[in-house]
This record gives sequence, C-alpha cells and structure tokens, in this order.
Amino acid sequence: MKTKALSIAVIATAVASAIGAQEAGMPGLEALNSALRDEPAWQAEYAQEYVAAGMGAGEEISGVVVVAFPDRALFRSVEPAGQMMGLEGRLVRLLDLEVPSCDDHHLDVDEWARVPLAAVLDPQSAVDRFTVLDHGERGFTLVPREPGGVDRVNVVLGEDNLPDEVVVVDPQGATNRLRFSTWHAVDGPPDGQWLPEPPPGLECIGDDPADF
Repeated sequence: MKTKALSIAVIATAVASAIGAQEAGMPGLEALNSALRDEPAWQAEYAQEYVAAGMGAGEEISGVVVVAFPDRALFRSVEPAGQMMGLEGRLVRLLDLEVPSCDDHHLDVDEWARVPLAAVLDPQSAVDRFTVLDHGERGFTLVPREPGGVDRVNVVLGEDNLPDEVVVVDPQGATNRLRFSTWHAVDGPPDGQWLPEPPPGLECIGDDPADF
C-alpha cells in the first residue's frame, strides 16, 4: 500500500513567529494526543486519495484502520482489496497481495522523530522538530523544521478530537488526503496482529536483519 500518509518534511520560519504559531496550534495537537490515550485502540473507516503535483484527481483507496498509543497502526484496504500497511514499534510492513510483495522497513531514530505520528504521540517534544500552526477552528498544521519528504501536514479533528481528515503535502505539491469516519474503541486488530501476515510462500524483504 502506498503509505505516503507516514511521510514528513520542512519549511523554514522565523523564531519569533514560530513560537506564536506553536502556541496557537498546540491545543489541537494535545487534544488529539489525549483522545488517542483514552482507549486501548481505535478503529475507523478511511478513504485515501493520492494526487500527483499538477493533477486534479488521483488514485483512491478505501478501507479500515486501527490505531493505538503509542506506536501501532494497521491499514487494510477494501477497495482495492489486498493492500495492507502495519506499524508496530519502529517496524513498518507493507503487504500487497495483488503483486504479491511484502516489504519491511525499520525506522531509525531520526526517521521516527520526523513522521507525523511521532508528533501526535509526543506533542511536547514535537515542538523541537515541528512548527505547530493553527488550522481552522478544529485543526492544526505540522511544518517540519528541517528538510525532508513533505512540506506540511494538515489535520482536522471531529467533535471527539479524533481525525476527520489528514492531508500530507510534499515539496513538489503532491497531496495524500485521508478522510476518516465512524471512529470507535476496540481492543486491537481483529486477529491481534499489528503486522499483516503474508500468505504461505511469500517472504517479507526487509532491511539488514540485524535491525529487527
């Protein structure tokens, strides 16, 4: 599954204006952080659209996502079926049953610190790496302080302080938009596994085995 929703990067800002922006955007970030901690895990339906720079529409994927504090997530596509992305700790697994392929990647300390999920889970340390801007009445924008993979991340929260929409914009102008609905508390993934299990005969290809 294309997981450009896990990417992040940078815009430089003046120190004085950055401090003011953080003060404006932090309440939304902290509200989301608090909501995620309220239950063992949360499940929602999602619709994702990736639009390349200069294009008006792009590839669409829909499915179900389960997330849990502090560092677990599982996306399972329904249309098209067979695409999965799991995160457990610092290990990301991408499984595509149509290809078929299974890829593992271990996020190093720097990679983890610069993805939006890390900022959501630890908002106090997020201010060291992100400018946290206000984004409407119920949202915030994360702008990385150092160059990387994306330009900004806009988050709009629902009345329950869980995401209604997350939009990731890369430096070239491509956007990855995810819309969420029907959030509800769960114990975890249906089968208890955060990393999708490949079918028999399909081996997951990863980084240096020593990293795992």
